[in-house]
Amino acid sequence: MSVKPHKRALRLVIWIISIGFIAFVGLHLSFVFYFNGKICRDLQKEFLRQTHGEYELQIEKLVTNIFLKSVYLKGINVSPVAGLRTEATKYHISAANINLENFSLFLFLTQRDMKFKRLELAEPKVIIFRNNVDIEPDHPKVKKAQFSLYMLLKNHIHSLSVRKIQMRNAEIKVYVDDKDSILLLNSKDNELHISELSIDEVSERAGHLFLAEKIQLAIHKFSFTTLDSLYTVRVSKVFASYTDSSVSMDSVRLIPNYSRRHFAGAAGEQTDRMKISALKVEFNRMDVKLFFEKNWFIARQLKITNFNLEAYRDKNDSRKPHTPRSIQALIKNIPVYIRIDSICVNHAKCTYEEVAEGASEPGKISFNNVHAVITGFTNRQSGNAKYAVLAVHASCMLMNTGKLRVYYGFPLNTEKMVFDCSGYLQGMPFTELNKVLEPIAKVSILQGEIDSMIFSFHAGDVSSEGTMKLLYHDLKIQILKKKDKLFVREQLLSFLAHRLIIKEQNPSGNRPVRITRIHHRRDEDRFIFNYSLKSILSGIKTTIGMPDSDKMKIIDKLKGKRKRNRD
Repeated sequence: MSVKPHKRALRLVIWIISIGFIAFVGLHLSFVFYFNGKICRDLQKEFLRQTHGEYELQIEKLVTNIFLKSVYLKGINVSPVAGLRTEATKYHISAANINLENFSLFLFLTQRDMKFKRLELAEPKVIIFRNNVDIEPDHPKVKKAQFSLYMLLKNHIHSLSVRKIQMRNAEIKVYVDDKDSILLLNSKDNELHISELSIDEVSERAGHLFLAEKIQLAIHKFSFTTLDSLYTVRVSKVFASYTDSSVSMDSVRLIPNYSRRHFAGAAGEQTDRMKISALKVEFNRMDVKLFFEKNWFIARQLKITNFNLEAYRDKNDSRKPHTPRSIQALIKNIPVYIRIDSICVNHAKCTYEEVAEGASEPGKISFNNVHAVITGFTNRQSGNAKYAVLAVHASCMLMNTGKLRVYYGFPLNTEKMVFDCSGYLQGMPFTELNKVLEPIAKVSILQGEIDSMIFSFHAGDVSSEGTMKLLYHDLKIQILKKKDKLFVREQLLSFLAHRLIIKEQNPSGNRPVRITRIHHRRDEDRFIFNYSLKSILSGIKTTIGMPDSDKMKIIDKLKGKRKRNRD
């Protein structure tokens, strides 16, 4: 009796289904008993090879479930090999488990492509020991150490893609180094969003760990205390976008932990007390990969908006003589590699207050509505002329009244206190300078108007030298004693008798404009701000006819002699 055609077709379908089921079960069992273990071992071996024996990958368990179309990893841990000796940044990365869900079985079987819809991480943790990274990006060691996720996976799959990755509240800690327990950053309020992640030949040729449509990392409300315990740094939010090559920080603040009265005591010496804030700090066109991998700041531009600096010093506090480092030395000693083509500062305000020795009230100088562009900022020497000089071009309102433009140039081939400075000031009442002249120069200006001031000087490690053209009119001044008391009429006349001639204007009548010398011998115990201010004041004092410090000493002696003769 012949079998009907429809029954033969049914048997064929049953046979095909049975064979497919057996193959499917066999494939699943092959992963259970062989491939899971082999993949795990191969990943660990390749990871060790790519990190040049410095890091090891530990996976407690790897399960590929063909039926559920998922991959599950348990007890993942990346850490430096035991006994590793290196001064480079060290990472410890772990997660309780990673679950990759809903991959395409057909693409996996036919093309060895794994496309997942979602990736979930449980209890992620990142611990970074920053140490002292001092290798430039084009150094041979850096090129040798490039890590590739594609090379890590390519022996088992051709590509890996995940449509959506979300991670929240990872434990992130950053320490100064692995020899100390000082915590620089501690965050558990954070989130990571990645969409359309892919690891394949395209990402490998592009030189990226992976490609993605969007990568965003946000760290909310974190703070840390500086190593000397004098300050607290607070940041409202850090936002990093891998795809946009940007890192931004909202509401950045450096807050003193002690009042003005007690700050020097806590520091153990006379020092500047700084209070700094910025509404927003943005790194644009930044190498985010190197930022995350090595904590390097390599960016085309840094924008700082609404920057505010308040500095205060009381010279009545005890001072330990020491030579402050130059701007160049401070930059060079930044512990991580940094290279920024341009830094743009907008809508900034800088205020410096100083209480002179023997005084109780501070003198004050302020720079309002500051706009500045800084180029060539790097802490590593290179043959590129672009980074030979740190150049600062700034404009502002001096004392909120005079329009000031200034240039600073710091050669980066030295760590000495060497720089060039030039500037132009226009339209300002002389009396606005009383806030700084009275406590520093012991002069009070009663009236006068600055028409313009052009200055230029070179500051060397020993002294500054330059020229100044100060145009002004209707200047009247009074000379102060150290305790802010006015000289009496007889004493002022004694100054005039000893040829102290205060020039009330420049130019005077039909005479040519006076161009005077800027010269100031550097006080090695003071920083660049004091050096610059005293250099400019030397030109102002010479222009208006005030005596220098040596002449003042002679005058004081003559006054004392006259008083004895009168007695």
